[in-house]
Amino acid sequence: MGAVVPLKQSATLLNFPRAALGLRGFLTAALKRHRLPERLVEMLIRDAETCTGCSPQEALATALGKRMRPQGIDFEKARGILLLGPAGGGKSAVAAKIAHIALLSGRRVELANAADGLALFRTASFQGDSLMVMEAAGFNPVNRRALSAFAALGEGNGLESTGGVESICVVSAASDAEDVGEIVSALRLPRVIVTGLDCTLRLGATVAAITGGARLAHVTHGPRPDDALETLAPETLAKLLLD
Repeated sequence: MGAVVPLKQSATLLNFPRAALGLRGFLTAALKRHRLPERLVEMLIRDAETCTGCSPQEALATALGKRMRPQGIDFEKARGILLLGPAGGGKSAVAAKIAHIALLSGRRVELANAADGLALFRTASFQGDSLMVMEAAGFNPVNRRALSAFAALGEGNGLESTGGVESICVVSAASDAEDVGEIVSALRLPRVIVTGLDCTLRLGATVAAITGGARLAHVTHGPRPDDALETLAPETLAKLLLD
């Protein structure tokens, strides 16, 4: 039996040689350490196994790349951004970061709640080159009726086709991975922002969020307005998962 060796923050992993574990065994151990849902672990490993001759990191990056599809916010052209997500997910912090970045690029920025901001867009009262950042009220993810209502708000504002408002899902990396995956799937929004990567050692929720169909806009490592909205490449995430 292999020796047990300490990892960072007192985590442990059996120190079997990678060749003995095989790609499947090695990736399974790493992904389960990050608390990924079993179904997602299996999907990622199945895709990783198609990368012939790749290292584990390259194989995992290939599997992640098929699902992540990064696409950051265009802070110079965006006109309206509606942030949706569960309570405590970091929507207010993200709104402040978006405003900070847009102001630095020379944009005028307005912050509003969802009802007031959407009303201005619907009545064509919001004009000019300003950016409006709107924050919807948070919801309890275990309340399915509330989740359905917010999904309808994101899909039904009727403004995306006119270049007006884009709804973006905001979830926390410190949340349960199964919950995050279900939220992203239920909201069916085009992009997602993952907050709080500085608050957890596990990346299961992050992977569940950004491989659930929505494009990854940004991730955050801090709550302050001047803490960056960062981009995350599949290669970088693969390395973080395997370190």
